[in-house]
Amino acid sequence: MAQPHLFNRRSRGQPRYRSAGESAPLTLLALFLVAAVLTAVLLPSYRDYTFHEHSKLARAVLIEAGQRHQDWQEAHPAKRLLSLEDLGYPAAAVYVSSDGTVDGSASISSIYRVSLSYPSIPTAPSCGLVADDAQTGFILVAQPVQTQRIETQCANLCLSSSGQRAITGNSSVEKCWGRR
Repeated sequence: MAQPHLFNRRSRGQPRYRSAGESAPLTLLALFLVAAVLTAVLLPSYRDYTFHEHSKLARAVLIEAGQRHQDWQEAHPAKRLLSLEDLGYPAAAVYVSSDGTVDGSASISSIYRVSLSYPSIPTAPSCGLVADDAQTGFILVAQPVQTQRIETQCANLCLSSSGQRAITGNSSVEKCWGRR
């Protein structure tokens, strides 16, 4: 009868069994690879979703300001709107935050700066729009600030006093202003 080996080595015919500690590095590597692939696929989608939601907030402020202007214009016929303060906003230019609040000064959560413009010729900052009436016309411009600036699909969102909509980005007006 053969004596068992002192170090308990397996003989040639016996299968080798791994201990739990031997496969841990391979399992960890597989988990890191799965996490890297998921991050590479999901991060751009999440960023695009965030940019889209932020542009919705800016569009809502522009539309609300346009509606406030209609009410203001009825009370002040043939008078030019000089500031967003005339419409009840806290400053001449306001900042839209990522939570949807509008404030008179920029904060860490600001995503758009909304201001008035009175272009008589098409310019890039006013999305190529022109104030339709030299006396009372204007363009509301929502300009991305801070991290929102890297969004190039819609970029500046513009709304004229006559209701015309435009953008300065690479996408279409319908895609940026419509429902997607």
